[in-house]
Amino acid sequence: MIYKALPASIPFLLVDDRPENLLSLESLLENPEYQLFTASSGNEALLQTLKQDFALVLLDVQMPGMDGFETAELMRANPKTSNIPIIFVTAGMKELQFQFKGYDSGAVDYLAKPIEPVILQSKVRIFAELYRQRYQLRFNQELLELQVQERTEELKKTNEKLLRKNVEMEVVQDILRHKITEFEDTHNQLLATEEMLRVQIEEYETGQLLLKESNMTLQKVFDLSPISIVISSFSNGLIYEINNTFSENFGYKNDFAIGKTGDDLGLWLDIDDKVRFFKQMNSQNEVSHFNTVIKTFSGEKRFVDLYGTLMDYKNERCMLIVFLDVTEQKRMENQIRQTQKMEVIGQLAGGVAHDFNNMLTAIIGSAEMMERYLTEIPAANKLLGTIQQAANRSAELTGQLLAFSRNGYKNVVLLNIDKTIQDMISLLERTIDKNITLETRLLAKNCYVNGDPALLQNALLNLGVNARDAMHDGGVITYTTTNVNLDDGYCKSSTFKIAPGPYIEITVTDSGSGMTKDTIQHIFEPFFTTKEVGKGTGLGLAAVYGTITEHEGCINIYSQPGVGTVFKLYLPLSTDKQLDTDSIETDKSGSGGILLVDDEEILRDLGRSILEDFGYTVFTAEDGIQAVEIYERERDNISLVVLDMLMPRMGGKETLLKLLEINPDIRVLISSGFQQEGTVDNSIRLGACGFLRKPYPANELGRAVAKALEK
Repeated sequence: MIYKALPASIPFLLVDDRPENLLSLESLLENPEYQLFTASSGNEALLQTLKQDFALVLLDVQMPGMDGFETAELMRANPKTSNIPIIFVTAGMKELQFQFKGYDSGAVDYLAKPIEPVILQSKVRIFAELYRQRYQLRFNQELLELQVQERTEELKKTNEKLLRKNVEMEVVQDILRHKITEFEDTHNQLLATEEMLRVQIEEYETGQLLLKESNMTLQKVFDLSPISIVISSFSNGLIYEINNTFSENFGYKNDFAIGKTGDDLGLWLDIDDKVRFFKQMNSQNEVSHFNTVIKTFSGEKRFVDLYGTLMDYKNERCMLIVFLDVTEQKRMENQIRQTQKMEVIGQLAGGVAHDFNNMLTAIIGSAEMMERYLTEIPAANKLLGTIQQAANRSAELTGQLLAFSRNGYKNVVLLNIDKTIQDMISLLERTIDKNITLETRLLAKNCYVNGDPALLQNALLNLGVNARDAMHDGGVITYTTTNVNLDDGYCKSSTFKIAPGPYIEITVTDSGSGMTKDTIQHIFEPFFTTKEVGKGTGLGLAAVYGTITEHEGCINIYSQPGVGTVFKLYLPLSTDKQLDTDSIETDKSGSGGILLVDDEEILRDLGRSILEDFGYTVFTAEDGIQAVEIYERERDNISLVVLDMLMPRMGGKETLLKLLEINPDIRVLISSGFQQEGTVDNSIRLGACGFLRKPYPANELGRAVAKALEK
């Protein structure tokens, strides 16, 4: 069979279990010179390669049943398909170990999705050209074999003619017979020598062609590799080659870097690291996972992992060094450490707020009770008002602590973020100077989220107050809303625990003094502040962090000294249909027995006074064990149990379970200033009829008890 000089079209095989991915590859590679075949599994791909020779197989790594690595190994094991080039394509398995595994499986390249169309098309063109050249080589080889066969036939016919002529002349040419025989032997030797030379020349030319093609392929792989690579002399460190990726990542161009050493470029920031690197290379002939810091052409520091090996290059001992930029990975590790540190501080803040809330409950309730006895003493009433005002401000402070620690109870309702911003603006306008302008750009088409109105309004107000304090000479504060969709890649790269989906983006922009990178790293830490002593508690932004995290959102910050600051808050959109329209209960008096359970004596005494003032009969218990004993004894006289969550001997949850065993229909109102993750929600699911957050005023306690008794 004689091959045509050039194939009519170049066959390629596209393998992916997802039809949309196959369609995308077919669209990218559409070319009248190409013939594209597709397969949706490893088995189907193997069957097609047995039926058809291909210029290249684009093979997906992650497929059900037989994955890409196993498919490639089976192709390499079969002599019929072992020479078909394979390029792996993957969207998930991008780590270096998977790339090495791909090359071990026989692949010539390993591409990560999304693939740059130009790069993919360039690689396909290379293998199309290789296929044409291989086709042409087969054609030339068979043509040469045909010519040799024809020449041999001609020689055979000539030889037969000579033999016939010799036979005819044998009688008269006996004397010449011996010479003819010698001539024939010599002639045959010459033919054998000619054939041997022809074969040797052909093998040499084929080897030179293959070597040239291999060098061209390796050079293209070197230039197109997504990994930064440098080839330098081992003896003096002179740089011989750098690929395009190295130039793009670190800024060094070929004409600037080639012929110079790393010292000439100032590449090594730590000379000790350089000495250790060359020492290890000299002793082990290779280096793996070597961490260091290098300097880019622009002077920027980059953290890199170096991998190197010794090799022969142009008759000289050289080093091939791979540079993996891990600067972003280092930044993410620092953010994770910062998040972990803030979670620890948050637990401490939540514990402090719990004890503080108990005391504030006693202060607020006692002040309200005292007002009833001091109505005719204006000076005393004024002092009580001061006490109540200070206690309420302290309650706000503990609320910030609990928001930061993510242990505060959320009053979750469906709320309109645009309306929340407008309500907050009316409050903020009273606290800012006239030389500061407040602007809004509420562009979100869907602005409803499930959240605590007080916590979210306080978070937005804190950002506005911080912006105000950063604009000593005036400026503009802008609140903007818009809708965005966060994809899986963004959510996985974020240090916040967020899920992909639709979000509302709240942007708070100011034209103030801005912040340095060092300041940004600390702004969410509790008690960290850049304000003068007495000007701030350092809890505002910590509370913002806690609130947004508790609402399953995330925060991004952009700031530059002298330019201003931008905070971007992302909150997941709600799927609820309508707002919570529950009316606020008015103060109610009542009757019946109330069992008040709290480990703080001052709160038991205060609660007794408040509830008896509303008309209830009050029983008190200092812990869960005593509460169970009293309820078993006075069950018929107790209509409601007001239960603290954190108590010695037996906590609130255990007490609730014991009371439910005694009476499954018992009414229990949970009261706490501190909510461990899921504790209150779990208690309500178990059978509690409501939650009362500490600190609370007397009227709020009365309303909560009345509402619980109505259920």
